[in-house]
Amino acid sequence: MEIPASLVRTVTRGSQDIQTISDHDLRNWAQRYDLTMRQAVAGALRGGIFPECYERNFPSLSAAEQLRLFDSSVLIAGLGGLGGALAVLLARVGVGLFILADGDIFTLSNLNRQCLATYPSLGENKARITAAHLYEINPALRAEAIPNYLDSENLPGLLSQVQVALDGLDNLNSRRKLFAASQTAGIPLVHGAVEDRFGQVTTVLPGDPDSFATIYAGTDREPEGSREILAPVVALTASLQAQEAMRLALGKPPAYHGRLAHFDGDTGTLQLLPLW
Repeated sequence: MEIPASLVRTVTRGSQDIQTISDHDLRNWAQRYDLTMRQAVAGALRGGIFPECYERNFPSLSAAEQLRLFDSSVLIAGLGGLGGALAVLLARVGVGLFILADGDIFTLSNLNRQCLATYPSLGENKARITAAHLYEINPALRAEAIPNYLDSENLPGLLSQVQVALDGLDNLNSRRKLFAASQTAGIPLVHGAVEDRFGQVTTVLPGDPDSFATIYAGTDREPEGSREILAPVVALTASLQAQEAMRLALGKPPAYHGRLAHFDGDTGTLQLLPLW
């Protein structure tokens, strides 16, 4: 079913014309034909028409690319500093399906760096709070909250539903389980980690060597418990991960495959270090 031309307007972005439809008109059109907002958004994009909430993504994204993102699916493991920021960024850019997994709750110590940690969310499960927030950003997306920690039992079923896995975890043991399960499932994994003023990102594709064996050589596990982590480094690291996830979802070559992007917040330097 096509959107009537009378509801479509043409605007110019970056010296290029774009067809767009207001949220009001899209909702009314969906209600008239008994469509969900998800169906309406997908229908608009298939017709080359940007819903109003996505029009500022053009010309960086074409309508076909926006539709591909909307049809894409991601698993975010861990919904703290990295995972919460990842979810928000990918929802705003237009990813359409999220599986959000974390068994933890928000506490006061999360307020310094976790974008979804607020006084009203204290004591609440991170996955559930994140899913609710994503629906507030875009009611047309789908977000499934898994209020449990990931393990070898639940990972295979969750990974079978997505195209990209994102690492927002905070310990090496959990990261290794996610790596192994992603390899078995044949799913790309975008790793991210932060501590103090440092952040790092790498992408692991199916069939790759164990990058963690190189990154954490000589380390059985990461230090757990209280660690210094600054909010700007978390935001930057999550942004690099989100951009990489977009590239993968759009079928573009990943920027951090086989190398580690390592950022120093004090000096402002970003190094790309080979992993093999």
